[in-house]
Amino acid sequence: MDLTIPSFTPTIIGGTSQVATQFSDQLTNAVNIAEEGRSAFDSFLQAAMEVVGETNLRQIESDIAQVNFATGATNDMLDVILAQERATSSLNFTVQVTNRIIEAYREIMRMQV
Repeated sequence: MDLTIPSFTPTIIGGTSQVATQFSDQLTNAVNIAEEGRSAFDSFLQAAMEVVGETNLRQIESDIAQVNFATGATNDMLDVILAQERATSSLNFTVQVTNRIIEAYREIMRMQV
């Protein structure tokens, strides 16, 4: 059973300290790449949560405009229609982004390593 790491090719010429140094350097590089990936994912997740929060805010604004119009607090139908259109546009955008993320995830899962 062969348990070699594909990207690690030790050189025994300099002794075991050189092998340990090479392995340590490659391990450090792998950890740095993982941390960069985690940082990028965290910022992406934060941006996605902001979009969802904004969509929720637009939906609440639309509901408030509808209630205000229904109770007679305002007589401006244009504000109600604009609030509904903003909420609908925001929801459609969020759904499209979600669909693209899911599509990208599925594509990544289909990749062979």
